[in-house]
Amino acid sequence: MKHTVILLATIVLLVTTLGLSRTAAQSGTPGLQAVLGTAFTYQGRLTNSSGAVNGTCDLEFKLYDDAAAGTQIGSTQTKTNVTVTNGVFTVALDFGVSAFNGDARWLAISVRCPAGSGSYTPLTPRQPLTPAPYALALPGLWTQPNPTSPNLIGGFSGNNITSNVIGAAIGGGGDNAFPNRVTDNYGVVSGGYNNRAGDDAGTTSDKSYATVGGGVSNTASGDGATIAGGGYSVASGGGATIGGGNGNSAAGSYSTIGGGIGNNASGDGSTIGGGNQNATSSSHATVGGGGQNTASGVFATVPGGSHAVATNYGQMAYASGSFAVPGDAQTSIYVLRNVTGSSSSVELFLNGGTERITISNNRTVVFEALIVGRQTDGESAGFRLSGVIANVGGTTSLVGVTPLESLGSSTLTMGTSIVFVLADDPTDTLRFLVASSPLNTAWVVTVRTVEVSTQ
Repeated sequence: MKHTVILLATIVLLVTTLGLSRTAAQSGTPGLQAVLGTAFTYQGRLTNSSGAVNGTCDLEFKLYDDAAAGTQIGSTQTKTNVTVTNGVFTVALDFGVSAFNGDARWLAISVRCPAGSGSYTPLTPRQPLTPAPYALALPGLWTQPNPTSPNLIGGFSGNNITSNVIGAAIGGGGDNAFPNRVTDNYGVVSGGYNNRAGDDAGTTSDKSYATVGGGVSNTASGDGATIAGGGYSVASGGGATIGGGNGNSAAGSYSTIGGGIGNNASGDGSTIGGGNQNATSSSHATVGGGGQNTASGVFATVPGGSHAVATNYGQMAYASGSFAVPGDAQTSIYVLRNVTGSSSSVELFLNGGTERITISNNRTVVFEALIVGRQTDGESAGFRLSGVIANVGGTTSLVGVTPLESLGSSTLTMGTSIVFVLADDPTDTLRFLVASSPLNTAWVVTVRTVEVSTQ
């Protein structure tokens, strides 16, 4: 017996925007209603040579991406003992969360009537699934429902969100060779192509909330990391941010790169404003811009320029070039501090307790120091001294030091304080000490240096 099928109505998921609705329970606590699934209702009309079919029939439904050949999408849906009245039947079909991505789809239908008798007869042609009118306003946009927070995908049909990811979104972009992807929960890719939010490591909840605004080949793989745009950049640190540019890497937690090319912020909380091939490798270090500058000391700073290296704690270094390697022709500023306690002598440190000014191998440094001391009652004194220190093949010594100059003191006791400088060869450091100082005196020294190195 020959059967034909006549399409009466086709209902596709993207008919209207149906999100999670909230309702108040009797206790007053908001609750979520049941989530709309991926099933849709299909209604058709079945006839044979005698006219409209009446009775029960078995039907098979297969979803394809082509009208005649193509690839089957999802699993075969078999509906048994379907009631057919005057030829009309209605069934619910569910081909899964990824079945409808904005590309055209066709149903291949097979039938056997009465139900349970003989083999299935394929019906031709395949039936196109057409959208409802309001769905046409959202071409290339589809959802992936889940019980927690549905995903939203736009742009190229190959853009994809990893299975079991929730709350993710791809706004658009992507193409056949370079789709956009989200691999971890609540990740977002707004556009561009070949961008990824998440680390794609197999666990969908370990690097959540990553965002890529656009650009090309950007990867925000840190938890809460953000790349606004640009290209070929990676924000792998938790909470790391890259504003744009090209080939930048923000690996430190909460590190920031504003833009530029080839910059690397690997220190936690470090910042690079822009420029070219700058690096911040210690926590809270900063490079404002310029080229080939490195801030590798904790809280170290290079404001800009070229080929400067700030290796010490809190050091601020500047250069406008180099002889052979970064840092071999530069100037720096240091601030050291300490408070006299049970002893009237104290050494001043960059971090107030342990960090000294390091003199690297084969480097000569001219330094000028301004020293100030103040007691809680306001008694104060100030001094100045300068000198030269050199490291020759790993041996560090003072080349010369000027006499200590008193700039003024408010009391005789403060004025007789002795400030002196040492070259510490075992640690290759420059040390500043205050002796014969009244107890509970806060001391600060600012050291300005001019530095040259040879290879």
